Amino acid sequence: MKKYFLIISSFLLFFAHNSCSERDLDLFPPDQDEITDINSEAKMQMLLNGAYLSVSASNVYGTDVMLFGDLMGDKLFVSNTNPSYLNTFNYNYNSSQSDFGFYGTLYNVIMNCNLVINNTAVASNANVNRIKGEAKIIRGLAYFTLVNYYSPTPTSGVNQDYGVPLVLSDYDVKVKPARATVPQVYDQIIADLKAGVNSASDSPSKKVILSKTAAKLLLSRVYLTRRAAGDSQLALDYATDIVFNSPSTFAKINATALTKPYNSTSASMYEQYFSGSNEDELTGSETYKDTLRAYTLPGAENHPETIWELDLNINSNRETGIGSNISLPGYYHRTDSRKCMLFNQTFYNSFPATDVRRGTNATGLLTNTSAPKTDTPGGYWTNKYPRFTKEGNYFRNIKVLRFAEAQLNRIEALFLTGQNAQALTELNAFAASRKGSLYTGTDLLKDILTEKGKEFYGEGQRFLDLKRNNLSMVRPSNCSVNCTVTPDNKLFVLPMSQGALNSNKNLKQYPGYN
Repeated sequence: MKKYFLIISSFLLFFAHNSCSERDLDLFPPDQDEITDINSEAKMQMLLNGAYLSVSASNVYGTDVMLFGDLMGDKLFVSNTNPSYLNTFNYNYNSSQSDFGFYGTLYNVIMNCNLVINNTAVASNANVNRIKGEAKIIRGLAYFTLVNYYSPTPTSGVNQDYGVPLVLSDYDVKVKPARATVPQVYDQIIADLKAGVNSASDSPSKKVILSKTAAKLLLSRVYLTRRAAGDSQLALDYATDIVFNSPSTFAKINATALTKPYNSTSASMYEQYFSGSNEDELTGSETYKDTLRAYTLPGAENHPETIWELDLNINSNRETGIGSNISLPGYYHRTDSRKCMLFNQTFYNSFPATDVRRGTNATGLLTNTSAPKTDTPGGYWTNKYPRFTKEGNYFRNIKVLRFAEAQLNRIEALFLTGQNAQALTELNAFAASRKGSLYTGTDLLKDILTEKGKEFYGEGQRFLDLKRNNLSMVRPSNCSVNCTVTPDNKLFVLPMSQGALNSNKNLKQYPGYN
């Protein structure tokens, strides 16, 4: 009898009330750390939820991966009052010293997904197909994350033999896989995500569940990164499909509307989407010009703008390690004792005062309230990750995929397919929707990436934007080591850890780290 040991030692099992795709992921206490014989939909669901939980771990998307994209970019710095992740910020890492712990965890994610995808004991039906579809999306995301960081970008033209190991079979301790090529890894990512488009749910009941739309958004990102012949058009096709044809549960945020439609003193809905204390939809009424009018306001979680978010709650956080010692609110929010990640003045000054993504006081999304005086020049905290909400500390779901990315990916793909006039029109319409600065289009790619930087700061995308476009990372301030890193530098590719190399004799270190 085979025993499949779950990835996290004190694994928190999820259980679906029923076998239909419109399910909530309810929790019950852990009572085992292994599954014997995957012979039911419930056991397949347990393994799938193990993959969800592992990809949400604090060393993956629960904290680290969402930090690294900004730490290795040009908008953020680490305060000298608390030097957390300083090695990553300084690009000071090698096989024996680094902050990177997601490599092994993501292969654990892949292991769980493989057990689900390869299962033949459970007869195929709509729910089984849905489970396998979600597993393929997670596996595609895991490989995309790995190849983004541990391999050169496909358009660099260098070291394309240094992809990451592809493991598609069930776990076997004897298997010691070598690196696949970068093209092979991208082919597998695309195959997995396309399978997810075919099999995942159209519109799951909760945004913590991956959907067809999530797979399409990831495909648009993958094609923008790979850029083989025809890829730019495919990126455009997928992003366009999301923007114009998504189910009603996915929609762009009305960033300039007020939290209550007729209350001019309220913060913008965009600000409330991130930093508001209310997780759930709010309904009510108020009097406007002697007329009682009803309103319905989406909460910060399960919002139409969100395509996929991580489920943070008291039970899942216990397993993922997210909490007072390591969390995005802990590092980003001005009220936490571990706070240390600030955005630089150059970035802050790039926003006009009207831009809803900046704000003007302590409650705005960028604020210098309580910023350390010892940083020169001073920086700005972000309120995108509130520490305390009505559910308690560190329980706000983490937004990983958003509708705005589909809009901006479409604009970037329009540029790459030579439709510059349309790209500029849509870019300025997007910026105007945030009350931001408009662009002339003199350097259109730079303009698009500037707008992406303003939209997704603190969401782990800036470094990858630079890398896939083979652009240098240049910090304007608050930097003393590796303040400029060119895309041909080995530092744009992470080193394999010595532990990984020791455990797999077929794994080669990336050139330059030997």
